[in-house]
Amino acid sequence: MKKAHSAIDLNNEFYDPLELTLMPPVQHPKSPPIHMNKEEEEKYYEQKIQDFFKDLIRTNSRQENSSAHRKSVVKRPKTAKKPAKERPCPSIDDDGNEKRKKPKKTHVSLPGIVSNEITDRLKAFITEDMNGSDLKLVIQKILYVTDLDKHQNRLSMPVKQLEKVKFLTDDEKRLLDEDREFEVALLGPTLRMHTEPMRLKKWNLNTTSNYVLRTNWNRFVDDNREELAVNTRVQVWSFRKDEKLCFALACVGRAD
Repeated sequence: MKKAHSAIDLNNEFYDPLELTLMPPVQHPKSPPIHMNKEEEEKYYEQKIQDFFKDLIRTNSRQENSSAHRKSVVKRPKTAKKPAKERPCPSIDDDGNEKRKKPKKTHVSLPGIVSNEITDRLKAFITEDMNGSDLKLVIQKILYVTDLDKHQNRLSMPVKQLEKVKFLTDDEKRLLDEDREFEVALLGPTLRMHTEPMRLKKWNLNTTSNYVLRTNWNRFVDDNREELAVNTRVQVWSFRKDEKLCFALACVGRAD
């Protein structure tokens, strides 16, 4: 039968004085100094044990601090990039060419429609003295050199500058759209009806269309030469006399 150990083997390098089986092995001196007595030897080993636990506590403390530091470092989530706006695909025609957008038609109206004694007198004369009806302002425009040029012999009324009124019947509009024309009477700025009728026609150009009063326009200008001049601001009104379309021209000021 083996003898039980009567004393602790202090020379064992894996000696665990508190029997902590999970404790890592610690290097101990093989033997105390020779000159120590028993009491000094006990104090020596007691001090070694205390130093061991101090080292163990410091080691655990460093490990805990390191773990806490790693937890505090949080990776910032990557922000998702906004998708780039997709450019609309251009329209392609049958020949593979990019289609160009056609400019929208715009209504151009001169600012500041004039209303004064001249226009009041004109309206009163047409509705009361002539017993006219359906009086409407068709256009306010400036007389240009081409409007008074004898080689042109017409007053141009661009469609884009017309007021938004319906002054033509459906039949009249159809005639003009078919490149035909018809007679109309014209009342002058002195409130006298011109003796020779005008002819109303529609000219379709590449980018716009114009209504024109033509045929006897030069004679009308000659009869009213004191009122009609370049840069004169005029208004053209439409009205009906016995259901027939008529026009009236009033000089309401100067553009300059």
